[in-house]
Amino acid sequence: MHTDTSSITPTRETVRSVTKLLLGAASVTFVLYLVTLLPGVDRLVPRTPVTFAAVVSAVATVVVAGLLLYAAPKAALLVRMVLSGSREVIGNVASAAYWLLVLAAVLVAHRGLAGVVTPFVDARFYDAVFLLAALPAVIAVAARLYDSLDPGAEALADRVAGQGDGVSPDSADETGANGADERTDDAN
Repeated sequence: MHTDTSSITPTRETVRSVTKLLLGAASVTFVLYLVTLLPGVDRLVPRTPVTFAAVVSAVATVVVAGLLLYAAPKAALLVRMVLSGSREVIGNVASAAYWLLVLAAVLVAHRGLAGVVTPFVDARFYDAVFLLAALPAVIAVAARLYDSLDPGAEALADRVAGQGDGVSPDSADETGANGADERTDDAN
């Protein structure tokens, strides 16, 4: 099921919602940085090889990764509503935006959970798990970019060559040098 969003403009609420999610993720990250500066956070949690900073970082990581995953479909919808042009290119750009946020969530989780997981699990295994989690997102982004090559090149060529007004090269024999239709139209 494909929803046509070409005539829909983004509502203020949609833009506010996506912006709030992304600003929230950035805010949590900044506050986490401030917490790591506090005295004593580098001490170990009793009877574990994990520091208090690693525990706080892991909690913040789960929040940020969750916000990014929650924002991914909203951001893709916003991209569809904001951009204009070829539906195929816009669809691919929206899909790439979705998968880039998913990839960001996986990378944030890898970095932020390392302090509480790697003391108990081999780091190579930990990295392998996140590599396997990140690969589908990278493959999806690569596929969307590849799918956008021909339509994107066509759209850019049309704009640069002055045919961005919907005139196709096949109809050039019916139009004059200025693009105006020289055929007589009895309907006027």
